[in-house]
Amino acid sequence: MHFDIPTRRYSAIRRFVLQLPWMILAFLAPEVLLFLAINERITAGILLEKVLVFDRSLAKPGRLAQMYNWINERVMSKGVSAQCQAPLIYKLTVTEQTRGDRIGKTSPPQFGIVHAFYAIMGGFAFHGSFNDHSPTADESLLETATNARHTVEVPRFDTLIYIMKHFPRIITSIPEEAILDRAESSSMSKAVLIVQVGWFCISGASRLFQGLPLSLLEVSTTSRVFCTLITYFVWLSKPFNVAAPTILEGKEAQEVYALLKCSEFEYNEALQVAKERATTDSSAPTGPQQSAKIVMAAKALRPLLSEPEGPPPQPGFKTPKKILFPGNFGNKSSSAEKAKSMAIYAALSPIVYGLIHSLAWSGQFPTALERSLWRASSFIVTCSGLVGVFLLWSSVWLDGVLKSKYGLDDIAVIFVCVIPVVHMLASGFLIVESFRQLYFLDPAAYQLPSWPN
Repeated sequence: MHFDIPTRRYSAIRRFVLQLPWMILAFLAPEVLLFLAINERITAGILLEKVLVFDRSLAKPGRLAQMYNWINERVMSKGVSAQCQAPLIYKLTVTEQTRGDRIGKTSPPQFGIVHAFYAIMGGFAFHGSFNDHSPTADESLLETATNARHTVEVPRFDTLIYIMKHFPRIITSIPEEAILDRAESSSMSKAVLIVQVGWFCISGASRLFQGLPLSLLEVSTTSRVFCTLITYFVWLSKPFNVAAPTILEGKEAQEVYALLKCSEFEYNEALQVAKERATTDSSAPTGPQQSAKIVMAAKALRPLLSEPEGPPPQPGFKTPKKILFPGNFGNKSSSAEKAKSMAIYAALSPIVYGLIHSLAWSGQFPTALERSLWRASSFIVTCSGLVGVFLLWSSVWLDGVLKSKYGLDDIAVIFVCVIPVVHMLASGFLIVESFRQLYFLDPAAYQLPSWPN
């Protein structure tokens, strides 16, 4: 479970209590977790795409591109002719398996998918105390996160875009390695887990190809495993189990934070101060009527005087959450393409989970009634997302085109209340029936297929 980063530190017991409901939900309805993961990946991709539009040089090459660039640099540095480049590239690829970078080596500023995931999960935060007490260099992150005098504020999606457009240095100066070092799981451990659940899928497929029956418990587990594989693949670049956010420190970060906290009136005042200080001596003392926030915001605005752009509307920071949350449903910067993508994946996620249950469509059941209920439940789970999206789009169409008083509100109630309840009841029956059938298994269900052996 790749949870967002909390703004306060929890004990191990408290963290387990907060995670337990999501673990139960992932067991009962893994398609919900799959939808959250896919939607979060889309949000991270939108942020990454916008950042690369602002500055293409921040693009982080993929693994294959990094390998090609590295080999090409080695070849070019040796002055190899074009005729000898192919054999040498092959030799470098075969003989040199790893690339060792020197510890402490400064890498160019980059913003990749790991940065994007880390940003939207609350990984970058400011200290909400620039006026009274700013943290000193001697204070550790633990002391800062638990000190009552410090409030940690996490920027919203629109605020992140504003920061990456005008002040990318305060985020891109943090290398990807520093982010991954804060996580408690690596890509290798995720890959091992994917191999484990993939092996279960192969074992189930071998039973089908060899004509051996699958128990309902194996079918139900396969549906969860398949959703888990897709979820882990989507979350492969998301840092796992980070205890506390990275505090954006330094003079520039404090000035940007002061700018983001300005109201419209304070922003105009800070802009006027920045223009006055640009035409006069920048070290001139400020008047007593100017607060520390205005002065710091004015310093942040100095590089933006040619094309001033106001900060995103308040509040520019997220409300502190008391519960842990994996993934997200969306962001403030929504668009037609974003809404369409969310609708597509809201419909596809239940299909991925429910369609696998149809493998037991003609399986052995204790009674004919239970077989009919299994088929009906599989159909309901599979089509619930499609029905929900259809009703939601129909409500918008009725409310916008027909101006019907029975449009948006009534159908939205059906979408929010009735469909999830019916979906959960059908999914619950599939789980209960999976265990009940264990008492009525065919003897062939105990035979082992030859492929895993």
